[in-house]
Amino acid sequence: MNKKTYLITCIAILMISIIWLGLTPTLFPATPSDTIKAAPHPGFFAPDFTLPTLNGEKTSLSDYQGRVVLVFLWASWCNVCKATMPGLQEVYQDYASQDFEILAVNMTFQDNLTEAVNTFQSRNFTYPILLDQDGSMARAYQLHALPTAVLVDQDGIVLDVVIGSGMSSGYLRSQLNQLLPEKVR
Repeated sequence: MNKKTYLITCIAILMISIIWLGLTPTLFPATPSDTIKAAPHPGFFAPDFTLPTLNGEKTSLSDYQGRVVLVFLWASWCNVCKATMPGLQEVYQDYASQDFEILAVNMTFQDNLTEAVNTFQSRNFTYPILLDQDGSMARAYQLHALPTAVLVDQDGIVLDVVIGSGMSSGYLRSQLNQLLPEKVR
């Protein structure tokens, strides 16, 4: 290749590059980071939510800053959910005084509210029940299966996401023993 051809090729590549740099923002606009929605993942902040309780009060995940929180998404028709919840109650009774909270979020938009309330109250669960009446929580957490349990630390960071029957009382206790200060257990 002679010098003239080489110089023309370099100039052409440079011009194409400059044009490409100018057109890239137009052809591929940036997506603002606050519009990207992702399912909860360990190491990232848990998506905040605000949902009503059975008595209509509004509760947000951010209300529990400084506490370890288990966000438990469930429905009354879910047998695995109903089998998991008594173990959660046992752990809740033992650790609630140690800055631990369970937020049982019923998928009310795809459940029968009366059945959900009966299921919850007949078993004397004492942790709060929240109602996802419009599916906003399910969308924010990209819910694909029930139950889904999201363990969140004191700073709002997701520690673990457990889908299905894996959130046993033994597993939860082992996590809490590592996270919470030593107290009488």
